[in-house]
Amino acid sequence: MGVNLVKPFSKTFYKTFMNRKVRIEDVAREAGVSPTAVSFAFNSPARLNSATVQRILKIADTLGYAPNPHARALLARSVGVIGILTPQTLPSIFANPFYSAFHEGVGQVCEAHNLSLLTISVSQSLSEAAANAPVDGLIIVGLNERHPEIEVLLRRKMPFVIVDGDSVVAPSVNVDDESGAFQAASYLLESGHRDILALTFELDYSATHTDKVYGVGQRRLDGFKRAFEQGGLPWDDEFLIPTPTSVTGGAESFRGIWASGKRPTALLSVADIMAIGVLEAAADAGVRVPDDLSVIGFDDIPQAKWTNPPLTTVRQPILEKGEQAAQLLLALIANELTGPANLLLPTELIVRASTQEVTHRKD
Repeated sequence: MGVNLVKPFSKTFYKTFMNRKVRIEDVAREAGVSPTAVSFAFNSPARLNSATVQRILKIADTLGYAPNPHARALLARSVGVIGILTPQTLPSIFANPFYSAFHEGVGQVCEAHNLSLLTISVSQSLSEAAANAPVDGLIIVGLNERHPEIEVLLRRKMPFVIVDGDSVVAPSVNVDDESGAFQAASYLLESGHRDILALTFELDYSATHTDKVYGVGQRRLDGFKRAFEQGGLPWDDEFLIPTPTSVTGGAESFRGIWASGKRPTALLSVADIMAIGVLEAAADAGVRVPDDLSVIGFDDIPQAKWTNPPLTTVRQPILEKGEQAAQLLLALIANELTGPANLLLPTELIVRASTQEVTHRKD
């Protein structure tokens, strides 16, 4: 028979078990060791003999004890967790298939390195959320390096990678937004469209805006404008329709356009999730896509090919973007980056059935 390494539990066990608040001291008391030894068992097991480690882990498991992630960070300099931080609420993140694909890419790298992944809510300020998150580093999506909320991370020397945002010092992963948007707008113009509106992110991209707008939205807008300029058409900021990044947002923008009496022949959208809302609202209103209205999105989320009709869009490698961001962050944490690492991934226009040529121009 084997030797039972775990002694009978004392009254302390039952008291702590009923309270459901097991501390490192409780595990140490039941195991007959110091709290430091319990920490070693979880963070530096080589510093104890194997029998002691097994006994401590067995007791900890039975008690339901899990190391506090903040304490582990202090003791081991690592919690084995990387975080994804975005300036959006959790419901909006989980409702957007773009983030599902992006998380899948990050998750593949985490799985390969036995790491956990934390999606950080913005119920408080971004800086507070980042400061309170028990992570070894952050992937920041949709913010620029110069954003005021990012300054706290620089002061804390928290490793982070920027995704879909401008960066000079920090590593970053972006796609060629300007080129992709140019391809989309050029395709519509070459198809004979002249009455075109653009659904943009909810920022002021107009020429009268006093502060320079950076990032994904600006780059995609620059692509639209360049296509118009090369097509010999004047650009007007009245073409822009600020829209929430959701199906509901796209649907409401479409209904607002139609209620105003405007009848564009095409809509450009800076995100597929908005364009899907346009398709749904157009169908409800009896507007035929693409006969009455051509629609182009951006992202090529998995659902784009299954819409009715299938959505013409600009494909970006979403999953690869997540993989590359995670790999960059791990290299940064390990001090293996020898210089700036600003990756730019390609985009590609994917033509499907939501667009067609204009048979009668409104010139």
